[in-house]
Amino acid sequence: MSKVIPKEQLTAYQRWELAQFEEGSAPHGRVRAGNESASAKVVLPTAEEVESLHQEAWRQGHELGLEEGRKAGYEEGMKAAEERLRLLAALVDTLDDARLRQDEEIAREVLALALTVAQQVVRKAIQVKPDLLLDALRDALLTLPVLNGHQKIAVHPDHVELVRDWLVHEHGHLSWKVLADPKLDPGSFRFESSHSELDGSLRARWREITECLGVDDDTWLS
Repeated sequence: MSKVIPKEQLTAYQRWELAQFEEGSAPHGRVRAGNESASAKVVLPTAEEVESLHQEAWRQGHELGLEEGRKAGYEEGMKAAEERLRLLAALVDTLDDARLRQDEEIAREVLALALTVAQQVVRKAIQVKPDLLLDALRDALLTLPVLNGHQKIAVHPDHVELVRDWLVHEHGHLSWKVLADPKLDPGSFRFESSHSELDGSLRARWREITECLGVDDDTWLS
């Protein structure tokens, strides 16, 4: 069975409870004020500031990465450039060697062609003007050690009479014999004596010319 509380006691109780609550609320209020004061000291960044910090951090990171990238790229670029320069130098050397070889080949071909043409011109000239053989004989006589005694001169059969007439008019005091040798080309000759022999063939004379020019191959000679 519930106990009935008199009105006087209920009022007193309510006052006590309210008094206790009010008395206890003051410290709670002070603590809350302290928390609000502490919270007031912490300043939170705005959205614009956060974005600015983000952009600054990204910029610094980008510059750092860019600088490192530049260094790495510079080193790689230098290595690549050095390799390309090496290859280019090797290519230039190869081209120089190839050009020199080509120039030498062209020079040899031009020289061989010039000698061939000159040979044909000389042969044609001797046919047109046989007296050119006499000029060669005069030059050859200067190289012979002995001009007296019995000498023999062998020439192409077509030039026997020409040489005999020349000997009579210019060297009548010499007892030389003129021989016909069909193996000799027109314009060729050969001196023979008991002491020496001189090959005055066109082939031998051309070989002397080519040797002076540094041409060793005489396959074009005929």
